[in-house]
Amino acid sequence: TTVSENFGYDVTGYCYYLEDGVEEDNILSYNLAAHIHPVSNIIATEGGSQTMDIFSQSIDLILPADVTPAGFYLTNLHNGIIGNAVSGGWACYSLPVLHSPIG
Repeated sequence: TTVSENFGYDVTGYCYYLEDGVEEDNILSYNLAAHIHPVSNIIATEGGSQTMDIFSQSIDLILPADVTPAGFYLTNLHNGIIGNAVSGGWACYSLPVLHSPIG
């Protein structure tokens, strides 16, 4: 599958999301993710440091990672990631380590 030349703007949560870890050999190229917001009213802020509080699942926060949304959430790096851009959010890419697929 190729996802190319798309524009995600004013997004709540992650913009481009490969979730289960089984997604392979896809191409994500020249996409833009901009003005990204956390899913809940809980926002991860630590004044620019590299550490932060630990967030757990709750009624207000179903997925703890939602306090740190990124333009791209990629659980498997066996995909082509070419020329994408992100403005806003916690980080450009979220690359969680899955020791085995979850889907």
